[in-house]
Amino acid sequence: MTESTKKAAPKSTPAADKNPLETASTIMTDLARTNYESSVETAKAVMASTDLKSAFELQNELFRTTLKRNMDAARELNELTVAAMKDAMGPMTEKFTEAFEKMKVA
Repeated sequence: MTESTKKAAPKSTPAADKNPLETASTIMTDLARTNYESSVETAKAVMASTDLKSAFELQNELFRTTLKRNMDAARELNELTVAAMKDAMGPMTEKFTEAFEKMKVA
């Protein structure tokens, strides 16, 4: 299997000027591109393989690396979503906390 097939999707680092939706879009686009490229490379390698065992090993390796890459991207998207929701809900949380504190005092 080639090195580019084994590589993981590049980690996207959210830039200060990018909003979470743009960052998520970049993550998903990079993931789709990387998965497509590794699938094509693996298909070429499978077609060029001389025996069934090596073809199955190539497909198995593709499955493992793709699954890991997808899980990593899902984890990254989850972290991004949680951070975006915390940022979005921050002002509302502060107001509710203030209101509850006033109710406790009263």
